[in-house]
Amino acid sequence: MKLTIYWVTRDALSIRRIREKFNLPSYRSVNGETPVDIREEDLPLLRETEKRGFIQIRNK
Repeated sequence: MKLTIYWVTRDALSIRRIREKFNLPSYRSVNGETPVDIREEDLPLLRETEKRGFIQIRNK
């Protein structure tokens, strides 16, 4: 599933851990967004990460 993640947090350690957990690219645009391809089984955990305020999931 193609999504765009906006990084709300600026904590480098949290961003690194989220990227490692979901195998996300290290690319971030000037707007603070990262285009990703997430597996369906990882989506509930990614939504929980969004609820905790680390990211925003945007459908672009």
